[in-house]
Amino acid sequence: MALVLTACSNGGGLRGDSLGSLIGRETGQELSAADLPPGPSPERFVGGEVFDLDRFLGTPALVRAEGDNEFRRYDLPRCRVYAIVAPAGGRVQSLSTGPLVSGEGAPSFASCTAGL
Repeated sequence: MALVLTACSNGGGLRGDSLGSLIGRETGQELSAADLPPGPSPERFVGGEVFDLDRFLGTPALVRAEGDNEFRRYDLPRCRVYAIVAPAGGRVQSLSTGPLVSGEGAPSFASCTAGL
């Protein structure tokens, strides 16, 4: 019973609710980005420390050195976020989004990060 109560007490956030996400996928009741509060504007992070972006999006799925700079890819439930950071570990220079499935349109940053 304590496990059930712990799972329900995550503050309503969808990011940490893996059981809720699994149930939603299996029952076809997953929330779409349109059903969630929109995420922030990318301008909130561009020019800021990459630490703040990591704290918001989580650990990047890929970090690749590009000379003194780095490229980061974050895999989210509905999309991917790409960041250029200069110097490596420093400030976010640009943010863009892409679809999870090749050929689909790229969502906006606010739509991609909706509900986080």
